[in-house]
Amino acid sequence: MEISLTVKNIVLVGAFQPSKFDKYYFLKYNIFDENEISEESIFTTDFTLVVARGYNLSIATNQIVLTETELRNDETMVSLMDKIVSTSNFTASGFGFNLHWFLFSGEKTSEIARKHFYNEKSEINNFFKGDDISYGAYLSKNFGNSRLKLDIKPSTVIKINSDIEQRIISFAFNFHTDLKGENFKVEIKKSLSEVGEYINETRKIISIYE
Repeated sequence: MEISLTVKNIVLVGAFQPSKFDKYYFLKYNIFDENEISEESIFTTDFTLVVARGYNLSIATNQIVLTETELRNDETMVSLMDKIVSTSNFTASGFGFNLHWFLFSGEKTSEIARKHFYNEKSEINNFFKGDDISYGAYLSKNFGNSRLKLDIKPSTVIKINSDIEQRIISFAFNFHTDLKGENFKVEIKKSLSEVGEYINETRKIISIYE
């Protein structure tokens, strides 16, 4: 079996002014160098998209999403978001850190899902019988400054540059922090400081399926 990290991003939910995040803003505060910002980037009054240094940063009126497109094992993403939080004015109601891991298990996907997530004592399984049944799970707990939510389910993906379909088990981790009051930036920074712990927790969980 193969386990691969496919999604890694940080999300802020709130009220933002995309027009404030022009190219000059990112240069002024040394968030990106000019030669790092791709021509694919977009700067408008209603929407900002920065493509730079292995990251996509999208800013709309209701959210900021920083996505790591070249998945790495470092904390550059945290540093970038921390700079944005420290140098801009906005209000925010939520912080989220998302990691999606895919477990590639070939023909054994259904077998593995049934082994780990089927509960023979659950009455709901009386309504789901047969060879075409898929099993998954939802779990949630407090972790650090956030609430961890984990959604596990079998799915199908298509390999890049081909039409080959692969069965996988998707592990979608979300670390969410509700932001309230005037100290929301303090809470954001606290959650950002825990990102390394969030990543390690997902690795511990996903490793039991290797």
